[in-house]
Amino acid sequence: MSTSGSPLEALKGGFRRACVRRLVGDENGAIEVLKNEIPLLVVAWAKTSSLEPADKKAKLKEMFDDESARAEELAVAFDLFAGRFEARVASRVQDSVDGVVGRMEQLSQKLEKTILDLTKARFPVQEESAEPEILEDDSPIVKEDEGMEAESEEVPVASEEGVDESKLDPPAGIGLKFDEIEEMIDELLSSDK
Repeated sequence: MSTSGSPLEALKGGFRRACVRRLVGDENGAIEVLKNEIPLLVVAWAKTSSLEPADKKAKLKEMFDDESARAEELAVAFDLFAGRFEARVASRVQDSVDGVVGRMEQLSQKLEKTILDLTKARFPVQEESAEPEILEDDSPIVKEDEGMEAESEEVPVASEEGVDESKLDPPAGIGLKFDEIEEMIDELLSSDK
């Protein structure tokens, strides 16, 4: 409770506090001001006023109505200001977000291009056929011993249908390590996405 200034101004301030609390949704706070502060302020004002009791009552009602109307006007002005402020802030935030999104998209495009360029430089596109060529030689195998004539021995070539895999020799290495193949496969699969 503020008692600065005249009792009349203090009473108006008390009415104003009660009205503002009611407008902001603090009904309990408004009731507290009306029950605890206003009676003391009314007594202090009534002691300094030379009006008749009926006129004092009318003056109190007039003051309360004036402060209530003033609080409502302030609330409307605040709502208008808040709406404009919110619209301006929202507009600026949207502009800022749009700018950041644009920069992120540019950065993403540059990163994708760099990755693509590096991939092309590291793994140039080969224009060979998709299937490797397999050379088949149906000629007989020739063994040569020292001092003897070369004897030829024919090895039968099995058809693809009747191949017994358990009789085949293990595959000869071609100079690639499994880690290199796995790495190449991972890079190819990631570039296809």
